[in-house]
Amino acid sequence: MTNLILKFLLFFCIALLVLFSWFILGFWTLLFFWFICGTLDVLRHNTLSKKIIKQYFTGKGILTWLLSPINLFIDLISHKNKHVFSPEDLPKDLQNEINEVKNIFDLNAENISKKFEESKQSERTMLFYKWYDKKLNEDIEEFNKKFKYIKTIGVSLFREKTSTSRHFGPLRITYRMLYNFTKIQNENSYIEVDGFINKWKDKPIFIFDDTLIHQSFNNGTSIRYCAFVDFIRPSYLYIVLYTMLKIFGFIMLKIRGIFYKNWKMI
Repeated sequence: MTNLILKFLLFFCIALLVLFSWFILGFWTLLFFWFICGTLDVLRHNTLSKKIIKQYFTGKGILTWLLSPINLFIDLISHKNKHVFSPEDLPKDLQNEINEVKNIFDLNAENISKKFEESKQSERTMLFYKWYDKKLNEDIEEFNKKFKYIKTIGVSLFREKTSTSRHFGPLRITYRMLYNFTKIQNENSYIEVDGFINKWKDKPIFIFDDTLIHQSFNNGTSIRYCAFVDFIRPSYLYIVLYTMLKIFGFIMLKIRGIFYKNWKMI
């Protein structure tokens, strides 16, 4: 708790300094502050390169850069970010929610597959049951339960020989869990997160910080169905993250199409 207080004091002092500098020097000080935050944020990458830095500041990472002061603040009030996680790394009550949602996907795998078959499909298709705690689909009532941690539940479909581009997620309020609830046999179906490769054949559940650069591949010859779950990250101040999620969730719902413009939505 002492370390948490010291972190708050440090952040408070920096915020006061920035505010004071804004009144004295104006725009350029604020821009410098944002650049420093972005630099600290992008330096987290283990595979840091000129290409990643360029993507972060001038490409698909611009929104992540703009939100970097918020993400760094979230880091201060949250448990250590390991970048890549196993369920066992998480608190027991969160593990219980993950297992519950996993079982719901297992029980409804056939019905979910049929839902996609009924819709005209593109190479990549997405279905959301819940988005930042807002109900979007009631086909599977169990997903609409009021979970403490799990706030987004969806399914993505990747057709054969399909991949995403390399990209960054915007916010670290949540971590992402992906679960391939239909069996994957192919070695060439995997996700790469900042140099870490997870093959779905070997490990169907994968949890990671999606603000790190990542890319998904389905280079096999079969369709891949993947559960898409975001949960509030373990924190010393859950209520702060929950409140932030409610605020940003409202905004993100309005601009959701920006993030999934290359996906067909069911």
